[in-house]
This record gives sequence, structure tokens and C-alpha cells, in this order.
Amino acid sequence: MTQLQAIVAAASVLSLLSPGADAWSPTNSYAPAKVSCDGKTGLTRKGGSISDAEASWLAKRDPVTSAALKTFLDRVTSNFADNSIVEQIFSQKAPRAGYAACGGGYRGMLLDAGTAAAMDDRTPGANEHGLGGLLQGISYITGVSGGAFYTSTVAYNNWTSVQEIIDQMNDGDHSIWDLSQSPLNPGGGDSDYTNQLFADVKQSIQDKADAGFKVSLADAYGLITGYYMYPGLAQGGAMYQWSDIQNVDKFSNGEMPMIIEVTAIVPPGATTAGLDATTIELNPFEFGSWEPSINAFTDMKYLGTELNNGDPVNSDECVVGFDNVNFITSASTDVINYITTQGNAMYNSMVAQFQQKFLGNITTDRVDTNIISPNPFKGTTFYDSSSESNELVETDDLFLVDGGYGGQVIPLTPLMRQERDLDVVIATDNSYDTTEIWPNGHSIISTYERQFMDIGKTDAFPYVPDYETFAGLGLTETPTFFGCDGSNLTDLAYVPPLVVYLPNRAYSYQSNISTYTFTYTKEARLGMIQNGFEIATRNNLTDDSEFASCIGCAVMRRKQEQLGLEWPSECDRCFQRYCWNGTLVNNTTPISSSASNNGTSTTTTTTTDGASYVTELTTLSSSEDFSTIHFETSTTITCDECEQPQPTVTTTTIEEDCSDSQAQATTTIECEECEEEAKANGNGNHYTTYTSMTTTTEVCEECEEAQATATGSANTNENSNGSSSGSSSGSSNGSSNGSNESSNNSNGSSNNSNGSSNGSNGSNGSNGSNGSNGSNGSNGSSSKVSSSVPTILQVTTSTPTYSGFSVVQNVNAANTVGITTGLTVLAMITALMGLF
Repeated sequence: MTQLQAIVAAASVLSLLSPGADAWSPTNSYAPAKVSCDGKTGLTRKGGSISDAEASWLAKRDPVTSAALKTFLDRVTSNFADNSIVEQIFSQKAPRAGYAACGGGYRGMLLDAGTAAAMDDRTPGANEHGLGGLLQGISYITGVSGGAFYTSTVAYNNWTSVQEIIDQMNDGDHSIWDLSQSPLNPGGGDSDYTNQLFADVKQSIQDKADAGFKVSLADAYGLITGYYMYPGLAQGGAMYQWSDIQNVDKFSNGEMPMIIEVTAIVPPGATTAGLDATTIELNPFEFGSWEPSINAFTDMKYLGTELNNGDPVNSDECVVGFDNVNFITSASTDVINYITTQGNAMYNSMVAQFQQKFLGNITTDRVDTNIISPNPFKGTTFYDSSSESNELVETDDLFLVDGGYGGQVIPLTPLMRQERDLDVVIATDNSYDTTEIWPNGHSIISTYERQFMDIGKTDAFPYVPDYETFAGLGLTETPTFFGCDGSNLTDLAYVPPLVVYLPNRAYSYQSNISTYTFTYTKEARLGMIQNGFEIATRNNLTDDSEFASCIGCAVMRRKQEQLGLEWPSECDRCFQRYCWNGTLVNNTTPISSSASNNGTSTTTTTTTDGASYVTELTTLSSSEDFSTIHFETSTTITCDECEQPQPTVTTTTIEEDCSDSQAQATTTIECEECEEEAKANGNGNHYTTYTSMTTTTEVCEECEEAQATATGSANTNENSNGSSSGSSSGSSNGSSNGSNESSNNSNGSSNNSNGSSNGSNGSNGSNGSNGSNGSNGSNGSSSKVSSSVPTILQVTTSTPTYSGFSVVQNVNAANTVGITTGLTVLAMITALMGLF
């Protein structure tokens, strides 16, 4: 790939906004300014609908997304026996799609970027090996925390592609996402660069304070990160506003999605935001909340204007320039609040030094939040009068923190709103939920539960299972569709969009890197982006060659339901594979270790790692036809820095009297020279899982038939691909209702389910085996029903690639980027304290 130098990167990737009254700070600095309102009043409106400006923009965007989705769906359904459903849908009304980019610091940003690249037809190979063209059909993209780093980067680099960013990516040249140096030492060995950057940041904050506006360390945090996201803008974007997106040609012409970032309000008297805190959405037109505590939106351009019930308090005096792009992105990504709320003396010392360095003698109401002052909702009466408190419309200031602090690390709420009429939402989950930095479903469960709280009563979200079910069914190991059957969601506030859930897992790169890792080499960044591509595409469509078609089915589902169109059999098979149908692990009937009922005998085998697998042998009537029995078992072994285990397949053919035939399942795992290493590491954290299959073929005439099935318990250990038992203590408030949701099952016998799974990455960063191409899933039963062992038919060792990204293997990656444990905040502070 072409590697450009910093000046070329700034010129070729970035198309600068033109300076002017509407596209540049009126003070030519970070400081806002007071200007004439030009007779404007009513700058705050009641919620309950999208703004007129958004509606006008959608009128331009909808024809673009309709054409793009039609092209995408025609391509991914071209293998259907009958894909006339596409034409039928688009003759009525095109679907509308959204993308929720999850948080997680730089980990989230890079993985979200990889998912976007997988959906972008500007990425070489995305059409052939991914979901190319889907991004062009998306209407809205939301971001929080690390996801907001991704969204703001592409928005303020003129809707650049991830591929363009990759093509100019380097270490040490201050190009976009040059993360080779920490934000606390952005120049590395170039102290002049660091000193000048920090001096500019301090001066920007001083300018804002001198103009009469409240400041905090969140201003410094946002201004510093701007140099990493918008290196081609003067001082990292210190003079550009969030509302400037309205003036970007690609946005104003409807050629790019609307970017929405999410933040949360710290309740008066509280230190941080919880799940019940009011969330604020930040879109190019407005700043506001749908939630009953506020239920109002104000004009983004005039944020900072003193208002009473939406009208300027000082006649014809408005403020512009307050909505600085770095300040807005900081509100959605700020980590300062986390540091200050830990009650740690060293943390407090570090914050005090930051405060002295960047704020000097400036006094501040709160050092750790983004301060919105004056409050644009003061005096408004749009809030729910039945609420216990109207404190958010009475207070003078609003204090904003990272929108994921309450638990909603996936910014789903703005995309779920009925007013935006979305049909499907693609949602990444890069959360730091487990000790090994993998998701366990916490974020999506939080969003689901929140709709049953007073703060979320105007929201709707599909049923999702509890933590135990997420772990037991392996829902964080493969994509899962939630809300597949709209008829089962009618008891919610409204029928929400179908959600395609894409959890972080390791394919070609060990992507469980700590949120508090602030430096990434170029190789690490490329590895993370590529892994994000593979998460979104089921390993470049090698785990399931029909996955792009299944995403197409998810896009069409709501419109198919609304129009009453016949559902293609191919989509039915997809939904059998990917839809969660309401099954809960803690509601399933356990199988006894030894039982016999109606001709069915069961046995339970517990492997040395404690994982239990149940084999059922069922005797059917002699009239049933007999074919081949497939036994599948999965064995997890503990190996540290040893040779990669190799699975073997055993085939037994029995040609004798059926009464004597025995079905056997055999798994052989070889792992040499690892026993001592495992013991030395306390049995280690490196778990390698391989699946092998035993096929027993019986040739029998006029005799009883034996059928065999294999199911696995949830009693498996965590592996290096991110499998986690999760937490069994939390359960969804609406779990009982969740069981009502089911996929659109068709009748008929089961087909062999040919979806594949991956071997996990071995120790020391070696690559796991990639699964084979998938084919048809079971027709008539759901792959999300039980924690069955993977239906893998063969194991390959090649690493699929596509032409757009260079392949970066993760050998010894832990030595360079701190994989798994990462940099904790404490370690970061200890290492960097000397800078201050």
C-alpha cells in the first residue's frame, strides 16, 4: 500500500471546510462569540419528531440510500431461487438502515472502522469478501466513546473512507490515527512539537474562559485528541464547529450518512452518570434528548446562547462557536470523569497536575466533565410533568460525560427511535466486559432493560436474553439477530428495528486490547482494522459463504413483514442460523446423566477441562429411513506456548446387524511439550479449542434405526477467542417476555448445518485455524436454540485475505501493544507522571 508523508496525507485525504461566517469560528479561535440572532426565536423545540432540517436532509438522502440498498440486495440475493422480493419491496418503500459504532477507546475506534470498511464499496474486496455497498445505503451512524472517534474522524475528513486512511497510515508523521505516541506525549522524542501543541491547547482554553464561558479538563482532552483525528485542520480542529457538518457538500447533498454522537448528563449532585441518566444526542442540526426528563432539542449552531423557554434572554444576542468539534467529541469520549471518580490519591494528584498545566489559575465548577453553560433547556416545559423531578430544566448548567458510562456502550437509542423509521441497525460490541476484555452482552442488555425504566419509557428495543444465556448459547462468538419477528414485539412501545449484533472476537488479530492502551503501532492499527472487517463478514465470508445474503434478509425483514410478502426460503435458513428465538439457558430442561425415556438414552461425558457434552441415542420405528450419523465433540485444553493442537477426524463404517452396531464419537488432540509450561503458568489463560467430527455410517435393512445428536453444556472455560461465561447473576427485566420471540421457522426436515467456527488463537499470538465455507443451515430449527457444539465439517489453516488491507499476523503482539491486560489507568499514570 502507498505510504504518504504527513503533508501529503493532510492534502489528499482531507478536504478542508471553507472559512466563512457559517463554517469557521467567528473569533478565529476556540472561543465562542456573541453575535446577532438575526431575529431568531424559538431556538428550542419539543421532542417527539425529527426536526424540519433533518426531514429536509432525509428527502435528499433517501433516494441515495434506496439506490445503494437496491444494488446491495440485488447482489447478495442473486443466488436465491427467486429474489423478486427485492423488486416488490422497492416498488413500495425502500428500507432504512443505521450503524451503531460501539465504544471502547482506540480499540473501539479501530474495530468500528474495520466494520465500516467491510460495508464500504470503496474498500477493495469488500463486495467480493464482505458487505460492500451497505455503508452507502446507511442513513444514520451513531458513535459513543471510541465509536465517536471513528464517526467524527470520517465526518471531519470529508467522509473519507477507512481505506484512504489506511493508504496514508504511518508511524510518527502525524497522519490520521497516527497513534504511535500517547496523547500525553504527542511528539514522542520531538519535545518542541509536544510543547507547542500543549501551549496551543492551553491558549485555546484561556481564550474560551476570557470570552466568559466555563471550561474544564474535558476541553483539554478534546483539543488534544483532535490532533489525532483531524491533523489537516488548523490546531486539530480548534476553530471548527460540529454544526459545520451541515456545510460539507457530501452531507448537504445527501451523499453521506448523518453522524450522531451520544453523551449523558450527570444528574445534579451526582458524580457520574448511571443507566437511568438522561442521554443527549449530538447531531449536525440539534443538541437534545428524546427522553421524558427533557423531551426537547435546541439548534446546535446556537448552543451556548442564554435561553429561557427557547428564546434568547438578551434581545437579539446569540452565541456561535460553542459547539466546537473537539468539545462535542470530548463529551462522548471523555475519560477524565472516570479517573476523578475512583477516589484514588494518585489519580487525584494526576488530575491536579493536569489542571495546573492546562487551566492554570482558571476556576471551574467541575474539572472532569464537559460543561454546557448556560443550559439551553432552562425554562422549557416539554418534559414529562409526571416525572419525579424537573431538575434538568431548572439547573443553570449541564455536565456531560462519556455516553457509555451508564452501560450503553453501543449507541443504539437514537437509531431505535420510531420517529426515524429504521428497519435494521448494524451494531458492533467492542465492550470491555470480562477480565479478558471481551463483550458479554452487557451493553445490549442494558439498552433492553432501560426501556422498562421511567427514563426509557418512550423507547423500544427487541427482546434480548440474560447474561447466562449470552454465555451459554455463545451469542458473543458469532453474529446474532435480535427482533427477527416483529409480531412478537407488539407489546413494546412500538416495533423497533431488527438489530444485527456483531461482537468483538479474534480472527486474524488478538483484538482484546485494553481501553487504556493509548499507543498503537501501524501494524497493530492495521491488524485491528482487518479484524474488524472479519468480525463484520464472518471471516471474509469463509465461516459462512451466505452471510452477506443473511444480512440482506435482515435489511428486508421489516418491510417484508409490513407488506406481507412471501419470505424466501434462503432467508428462512438464514434466520434459523442467526436469530435468537427467545430460548433462555436457565429455562431449558437439563438432561440427566443417565436416563431412558421413550426409546431415548442419554450419556454425559465430561472432558478434562470440565466441559460436558451430552450424546443422545434415539431408537425410532423401523419404517424410518436411515442415512449417516454425525457426531461432533469439542475439547478445550490448556496450553501455554506450545505446539498448535491438531484435530483428527475418525470415520467408522459399520456393516453388520443393527442390534450390534455402536455409534462412537472420538476426538484426538495432540499438544506436545506444553505440560510443564502450563503448570508454570498456573494452568495458564491460553485455551485452545478444536472441534473434530466422527462420522458413523450404518448400512441396515429392515431394522431399527439409531439417530444421534450432540449438545454441549454451557460449562466451558474461556478461550482466547473471547468466549466468556459472563455473569449469571444479572437477568433481563423482560426475560419472560423474551421467550415469545421466535424466528420464522419453516416445516421440513433438518438439512446439514454447514456454518463453520474458528479455532482460537494459540498462545504467543499464533493464528487459529479458520473455518471452512458455510452453506445451508438447519431448516426448521434455530442455531441459537441451544449451546450445541459447532457444526464444523473441516478445519483449514489458511488465513483469508482481501486486497485492500495488508495482512498483519499477531505474533508476539502482546510485546508491543499490551494485549489482554493492556495498560491500566494506574500503570498509565505511573509511566507518564514524569511528563508533568
